[in-house]
Amino acid sequence: MTRSTFTFKELKRTNHREIKELQDKKFRAFIRYQVWPNHPYYRRLFKEQDIDPFNITCVEDWAKYNIPLVKKREYKDNLRQFVLNPSQVDGKEREPAQIVKNLMTYSKKSGYDDIYKTLRNNGIKTKLKIGPESAMKRIKEKITYQYAPLQFWLSSGRASGLPAPVFLTRHDNDMLYKNCVKVGQMAVDPWVDSGWELVSMNLFPYAPHLGWHAVNLGLKQMSKFYVATSAGGAIPSEKLVEMAGAFKVNGFAGMPSYLRNRFFREMADKKFEAPEKVVLLLAGEKIYEPVVDDMVGTLQEKGAKDVRVVGGYASSESKISFAVQCERHGPYHNVSPLMLAFELVSLNDDGTYDFVGEDESGHMCLFHLDGTGTVFEGFLLGDVASHQERGKCPMCEIDGPFFWDIGRTNDAKAQIEVMGLSEKKIKGATVNLTALRSDLLSLSGVEEVQIEVAKEDMSDPYSMDTLNLYVAPHGSTSADHSSLVREVQKVTKTSTEVTPNVKILGFDELVQKAGGMKFMEIEDIRPRPA
Repeated sequence: MTRSTFTFKELKRTNHREIKELQDKKFRAFIRYQVWPNHPYYRRLFKEQDIDPFNITCVEDWAKYNIPLVKKREYKDNLRQFVLNPSQVDGKEREPAQIVKNLMTYSKKSGYDDIYKTLRNNGIKTKLKIGPESAMKRIKEKITYQYAPLQFWLSSGRASGLPAPVFLTRHDNDMLYKNCVKVGQMAVDPWVDSGWELVSMNLFPYAPHLGWHAVNLGLKQMSKFYVATSAGGAIPSEKLVEMAGAFKVNGFAGMPSYLRNRFFREMADKKFEAPEKVVLLLAGEKIYEPVVDDMVGTLQEKGAKDVRVVGGYASSESKISFAVQCERHGPYHNVSPLMLAFELVSLNDDGTYDFVGEDESGHMCLFHLDGTGTVFEGFLLGDVASHQERGKCPMCEIDGPFFWDIGRTNDAKAQIEVMGLSEKKIKGATVNLTALRSDLLSLSGVEEVQIEVAKEDMSDPYSMDTLNLYVAPHGSTSADHSSLVREVQKVTKTSTEVTPNVKILGFDELVQKAGGMKFMEIEDIRPRPA
């Protein structure tokens, strides 16, 4: 029997062999009865590559048939083509009866018995004319629930001056509701049996991204009391620390750079009494040990005896779930392995790729096994993990798929080659530097610009990121360029949510600074951690 998902308790009881078997069943049903009939991009790709979707039996077959991986640039150029559309096939309207039949077949094959029964029973009533109007209404409601977009996330970075939306349906939202709580349950699992209760604070920036909304849904379900905030966006960090103390918050979720450089710095300077046991859930950026040490140290100075730190991993494209560590130095577990699969691939010089073995590093690649709205198969997230495993975790003994040491791709050139874009995390915001430079060069007062990513304190690799813009204006540098500086700052802030440092240089001076003939348009001079 195929199932739709695991609860956290079921995930702890199952094993990697059962998970793999169910993943393959879900993937087959998804490709054959959702993606093939309803996904414009992959339907066209299968036809162009002469691939029979019924020959695809598992995720590994993606490499067997050499199906191209999707990079962000490809997706952003074909946004609508990645949204499931059951009402059309090959540019023509599909008969309503065929839409219902396809969904019935998929539901039966993928473990959604309630959807199958609803469609079957109301279809029979319609055919026999037993309350046909109300029966048709229920069928329409179910199809709308399944396929009509409800909201969107914005994928990281920018292309062609616009962010890229990833659409979610009500079906997706309900899956996210079930899945995101498992991330928090993994984080607090060792303490639950002792009677410890979570009082949580969401310190992710509020935005149409996966992080804040997923954490919000998860913490609401599992907390004794929940404090929803937006990382100093509406309430200053100083006041957030006061709120944490007033409500005796013992669980903090947020991005490492904000927590370390703003929130915990404020906490260190204030009269604050930390609870005895505290959990930190970190996500959105690479997690550096010295950064975590600083946060844990502050909490311990304020009275905490035991601090659990876990990292989460996801992207706007993963849409409906996360992977999460079981402990600070543990691996990342896919808590929803029947909804999506994280796989590692190696990229070959000839443009092909291979799935890597358990002891090899690789680029993270996403495969949806469920969901509607925007759907990705073989989507290259690009982040690198040291290796993956299937079996019992040496830390928590959960038996399933997990991976180690996920890190964001840092080098700009590597990102351009792998992802087709140059994106950087700056002060917690993901910035597409190539698109930003294009925007700045389109300003009438700008002749040339170099973008530099640096640190507030260049001797401290864990200090705040800064974005420096070296601008050569049209005309003389001796003129008053204050209005141009403000315009450059406004464009950058609007595009990236980051306020830059702007320095006006003469054109020749800028060219010399940026390398002369070998002009470095974008330079990342941040010191690397030891």
